[in-house]
Amino acid sequence: MSVMAQPMVLDAADTGGLQVAPGADPGSLVTRDGQVQLGPVLMGANTPARFGSLDGWLELGDASLGDTPRPQAHGVYPGSVYSGSLSVTWNFILTGTLADRVAMVRTLEHYFPMDGVERPVAAHLGDEVWYRMARLTGRSMPVDYTFPSVGATSCSMLLVCADPRRYATTEKTARAMQPTSDGGLAYPLAYPLFYGTATSGGATVTNDGSVATPLVIAFQGPLTDPSLVVSGDVTWRLGFNLTLADGESLVVDTSAGTVLLNGNADRLYLVDNDSDPLSACVLSPGSSSVALVAASGSGSVTLSYHDARM
Repeated sequence: MSVMAQPMVLDAADTGGLQVAPGADPGSLVTRDGQVQLGPVLMGANTPARFGSLDGWLELGDASLGDTPRPQAHGVYPGSVYSGSLSVTWNFILTGTLADRVAMVRTLEHYFPMDGVERPVAAHLGDEVWYRMARLTGRSMPVDYTFPSVGATSCSMLLVCADPRRYATTEKTARAMQPTSDGGLAYPLAYPLFYGTATSGGATVTNDGSVATPLVIAFQGPLTDPSLVVSGDVTWRLGFNLTLADGESLVVDTSAGTVLLNGNADRLYLVDNDSDPLSACVLSPGSSSVALVAASGSGSVTLSYHDARM
């Protein structure tokens, strides 16, 4: 997940003492417990924007139940349980001179505005750094008779996370190759016989989180009719009716629901009929085996993902 570029960069003297690093990766500025990074702005412990609370960060969104009523009995047939969006409130205290606090407000207005764009919010709360993508939907920065004279202002920001999962900042990758063979029996037969050797296209991947996490899957040619099979707590298959030439790629984002050939051409319509829905192509917690299967070719597939918790 990328950080949205900003049209301009504020000078260090204009941030009121806040550390700002435009283009920084999610959580890359966080170095200690009690720090929160909103986009490229570091807040919380050891900053002039002191930690107040991060309400909702470890909570669940409202559950959506896929239960079906029993027509001739009490109760329901239990179905799927999914979380809706998650609301998080970041409460903090701006400290310093009036000029510093005003500059910090301007910094947040500039780098984390209410424009409907999701930006990363990362926090270290005793269990390493985890992040979510969030939109700003509310902000409280009281200005009363104490604002000019008192060197502390209690503020809050309301954040809405469309995806309630929190992700590890480190991206994991795994690569599987198309199974190959280096030959077999040669005729006329001559003893001792050499039967050839074959290599498997499998790999093992691990999600060290507590909930299934989406994947970015990149098929690299040459491959004909490639498919990926993942076997873990849940087994699924994703295949495509197409031929990738050497140097071509097909990238699948199971969270965004996109399939792009060479980075720009939509090929979602080439998913084969035996595939599972993209939304079901996720990596369960724990270890899973992955295998690349294709009608022909010597290409590969690469999986990229983040451990996820909820």
